[in-house]
Amino acid sequence: MDIIILITGLFMVAMGFLVKAFPNLIAGYNTMPKDKKKNVDIDGLSTYIRNGFITIGLSIIVGYYLFEWTGFTMIADSMILIVTLVGVTILVINAQKFDHNKSRTNKTKFTYFILGLVVIFIFGLIAYGYIPSKVFFDNGNIKFSGMYGFEMNVSEIDNVELSDTIPAILLRTNGFSFGTVNKGCFNLDKFGKTRLLIHSHNTPFLIISKRNTERIIINFRDKTKTEQIFEEIKGLINK
Repeated sequence: MDIIILITGLFMVAMGFLVKAFPNLIAGYNTMPKDKKKNVDIDGLSTYIRNGFITIGLSIIVGYYLFEWTGFTMIADSMILIVTLVGVTILVINAQKFDHNKSRTNKTKFTYFILGLVVIFIFGLIAYGYIPSKVFFDNGNIKFSGMYGFEMNVSEIDNVELSDTIPAILLRTNGFSFGTVNKGCFNLDKFGKTRLLIHSHNTPFLIISKRNTERIIINFRDKTKTEQIFEEIKGLINK
């Protein structure tokens, strides 16, 4: 992921310098009739877009490492999407002040609408990640719903236990991390590859060991719910 972040960020920076050197690369301006191009402050516009692309590129790189370092890996992994969509939208809105042709009110409103959708999408994604997983038991199958939910059969389970501690999380490989919530596949100290559905720091943690050596760690904000799921799974195993 680091390589993709660096390449994307540096590409944006390079695009900024190219736009300044070759203003005709600017979408919209390059298709304008000559009489309308005369009413565009192209020097100011190309400088603004250059600075904008450089800011977007550096924000992608710095933002990724900052959020990764602080533990907000979901946001870190979404930096390309978030920064590019929001940054380009803001660029398009503000770039219109350099165009002294006929007013483009409708386009401005549409741009703000798109920006609003991006913001709603981002917060919606975070909200979805915070929705507690639900557990369903059906004919020996156990299903965990919600983001990064999964299904397994009781016959796959080798052992189930409750613990007040779990090994340290070393790396998120494919999942959601935001605050105290960790869902998906992670690499844990001593355990290695582990599937997590952790909703808080509240103990106990339910640890399920599968016959293929994979481990699953689950907990809920209400510890009684964690204990209840443990008893139900233990009961199914002992049948």
